[in-house]
Amino acid sequence: MKNCKQNLSLLLGLFIVAFSLTACGSEKEAKLVNTQTISAKAITNISLDYDADDLRIENSSGKAIILKEYLSKDKQKYYSTIDQKNHTISMKEGKRPLGTTFKSKIILTIPKDYQGKLNVHSTSGKITTELSDQTLDGISLDTTSGVIETGDLKSEGILLGTTSGKIKGNRLITKKNLHIQSTSGPLEFELLKAKEIELQTTSAKAQINETKGSLDYETKSGNLMLENFSGSGKLIANGDGEIRATFKEITNHLSVFSKNGDITLKLPNTETMDLFVKTKEGKIDNQRQELSERKDSHGAKVEVETRNGDITVN
Repeated sequence: MKNCKQNLSLLLGLFIVAFSLTACGSEKEAKLVNTQTISAKAITNISLDYDADDLRIENSSGKAIILKEYLSKDKQKYYSTIDQKNHTISMKEGKRPLGTTFKSKIILTIPKDYQGKLNVHSTSGKITTELSDQTLDGISLDTTSGVIETGDLKSEGILLGTTSGKIKGNRLITKKNLHIQSTSGPLEFELLKAKEIELQTTSAKAQINETKGSLDYETKSGNLMLENFSGSGKLIANGDGEIRATFKEITNHLSVFSKNGDITLKLPNTETMDLFVKTKEGKIDNQRQELSERKDSHGAKVEVETRNGDITVN
């Protein structure tokens, strides 16, 4: 009798495991279940607000705005809601089933000649943009913990934001302001080009391969790595953040400060600048001493300072 109960318990356990595996594997892959076409005529603002859905925004030579929804469960209540008021179109996710196996992907196609604003928010989904050869009036992309990946972006103004998600961009170009904000999510960009660039982080790591413009950078404990920087501005780490920067050209006043982190700078091979370096408790290795010993002004003013961090200038 005892062996019989043991065998019964074993069979019951195997049944539960098999049922669980079957249930987990029963969720279908997301497939195209809904397509909505909206006239782009007179539209000047497109807004998307989603939670966990992956969002892809691309352009085409067509004249309409097309929303395609790929869902692993096809129910009308899961379809996006679209609200059009005056010149604005707002798109939001539909209802979602309980559980974590539901899969969804949204693809939005906009006309290549659309020149209005684009605002996209995702809580934890991935935002991808492919908008080459298109200039918009304004772009705003933000996520809480998701990922933002942009191709080339051109706009009158660009705003990117994240809390803990990653932002990775190719070439971001604007005639006006470019604002990027991250709490702890890492930032990677190929090119940032704007009249005014604002980069604010708390503890995020930021890496930019090329920068053109006036850069206002501020962090508490994040690290910054700049390559091929042409411009001016302020680079400030108010805590333990480190700053490493290589400059192609310094066009105006440049100020670099870190409270406790190290600063490493490689300046342009020119003498058209005046260098001022100081620290309270750190060490200084200044290989451009000739820029610090002149009485008369010779161009852009470069100020480098730490409290406890070391300074290296080449």
